[in-house]
Amino acid sequence: MSALARIWVGAGAYAIVLFALGMNRYQTYHSGADLGLFTQSIASAFHGFSNTIEGGSHFRVHFSPILYLCAPLLLATRSPLALIAIAAIAGALAGPPLFLFARRHMPEGLALGVAATGLLYPPLSGVIFADFHENVFAPALTLWLIWAVDARRFRLAALFLVLTLCIKEDQAPILACAALFAFVYFARRHERTGTRFAGAALVLSLATFVAFFAIVRPLAGATEAWSPLHFYAWSNTADTGSTPWYSIGRPAYFLEALVPLAFVCLLSPLFVLALPGFAECLFSHDSVTYTMGQHYAAPWIGYVLAAFALGVARLYARRSNLAVLALRTAIVLCVANLAFASPTHWGHYLGARTAHDRLVDRELAMLPPALDVGTHDELFAHLGFDPNASLGLGREPEAVLIDRNDRTSYWVERLGPILEQDVADGRYRLVRDVDGVERYERVEAP
Repeated sequence: MSALARIWVGAGAYAIVLFALGMNRYQTYHSGADLGLFTQSIASAFHGFSNTIEGGSHFRVHFSPILYLCAPLLLATRSPLALIAIAAIAGALAGPPLFLFARRHMPEGLALGVAATGLLYPPLSGVIFADFHENVFAPALTLWLIWAVDARRFRLAALFLVLTLCIKEDQAPILACAALFAFVYFARRHERTGTRFAGAALVLSLATFVAFFAIVRPLAGATEAWSPLHFYAWSNTADTGSTPWYSIGRPAYFLEALVPLAFVCLLSPLFVLALPGFAECLFSHDSVTYTMGQHYAAPWIGYVLAAFALGVARLYARRSNLAVLALRTAIVLCVANLAFASPTHWGHYLGARTAHDRLVDRELAMLPPALDVGTHDELFAHLGFDPNASLGLGREPEAVLIDRNDRTSYWVERLGPILEQDVADGRYRLVRDVDGVERYERVEAP
């Protein structure tokens, strides 16, 4: 079996393992609200592309036309597990381009080790295992784009450029920086085709960013300020999750990204292209953006892994044994991180299916179709095909469903006291309680 075939087989096995882990998380009610949000949005991709959390079209918040590619599988299976499978496949597809890119700069055996290290890279596993998000497409598409540009296959590069721009609006400024870097690189080497491609990529990236705010958001009905700006409103430091600028979490996050790769990625100037993605995470006042295991890491992962490959190539050019040592060290560090300090938090999210899980399945199945029901993260993740299901009580839903047995849920802890007060005030009444799975109905009109 060729090395390329081996990495494809390895990527397939990786996808199967991550899907199995994600399915366990979903079936044991440990998935979060984003899975429900994206199920609602993608299930309505051809008639609104909306969800109740964002209060309308997803295009009001993010530019993510790539999600239309997920709609056929989701609608065919009628299960959020389709998105978990898509995330596993999308993440695994980072392996082959990393191998192809590395193989251009080092022997095939070393390139295979680089690709294996990429698949073992804990931040990548964290992005895949987190609740589904459009960002899951970023690491692989970034690497496919870098490989195509490096191989001077500019037609393929143009395709990957367009697909990457379709992931999310933050890709536009990130790719504009990368295009500027490439423009200088090709211009200094007097490569006209590369220079033209980089210039076109720069223009297209900037145009996409402007068009999202000037055209797409207004057409989607946005009249409010762009909601992600709250991450950078430093005057709101009293908000939940906010941390001061000197928080130890920021340098710790940076180390979590570099230590598993034994800092080898810093040996390549290509690492500069990861800095805009890091800035997006680290300049936020909200610690969730620089918590490893969240989808926010996805925009910089591809650039860090490409820089790692070139770092190994630089070591190989000096002394081959140094490259082998660095690669082995990185693999050991990645495996140790996944085993003992994984950003995926296996121990919290994984477990055996219980009788209570099956009871919750039955209670959800008993809900009338399209019921206006409010609930918490772990149950909302299973209600994405209900266009009226919502998170919490903000929409004053007709019904409320809560699992009191979910004692580790932050959202159950928040929702419980509010619901109890509403019951005391006569706004809701308990109509069903089976082993702590409670359903309430609204008494008063909203």
